[in-house]
Amino acid sequence: MQAPKEQSRVAQIVANLSEQLLGLAERSWKTLQEFSDITQELAKDPFTSDAKTQSATAELVIFLLHVCDRVSTATFLATLPAHTAEMLRNAFMGGAVGLTLPAFVRKACPEDDQDEQEETQADLLHLYNARATQYGFFSLGGANAVENDSLFTLAAIRLAEALDCPDNAEVISHGVEVIVSSLGTLREKLPLKAAIGELIAGTK
Repeated sequence: MQAPKEQSRVAQIVANLSEQLLGLAERSWKTLQEFSDITQELAKDPFTSDAKTQSATAELVIFLLHVCDRVSTATFLATLPAHTAEMLRNAFMGGAVGLTLPAFVRKACPEDDQDEQEETQADLLHLYNARATQYGFFSLGGANAVENDSLFTLAAIRLAEALDCPDNAEVISHGVEVIVSSLGTLREKLPLKAAIGELIAGTK
């Protein structure tokens, strides 16, 4: 059982990770907008460009959260008893998702009232759960590069769907490129490892 001080420290680390996940998703989306194919898709209908931006960024947030889940779960299972690993995974991802999705909605829909934002959060959580199931069929970080590529391609297709161009091969290709880059940033530069380490240390 973690002491209150330890719980507070872990909660702060999870909150910091959540904030940086949102920042990474936003930077990744800005990178995508540098590609002319994506700029053209947004320019087709200026009235829907904001909605497409929100949908695409949401897909990036969901993918990054999913990766956090995959990496943390594998680490917990490799270092802790199964029951403890499951409890930590639930606590960690409950905190990460519970902070990140509402924060995204508040930034994406600042003019909506509380009820509207809560409804959007519920829709986003449903989408997160659906994506977790879809992405869970593919390996991540294994030796089989083809399976990894399939996961990245699926995530890029979801991005293309958010932009209303699911069959645009160039958009999907750019999506894969940015997703792979964001994955590297998540693993190497964001405090994901630190958050996982703090949770494991709290069980000792």
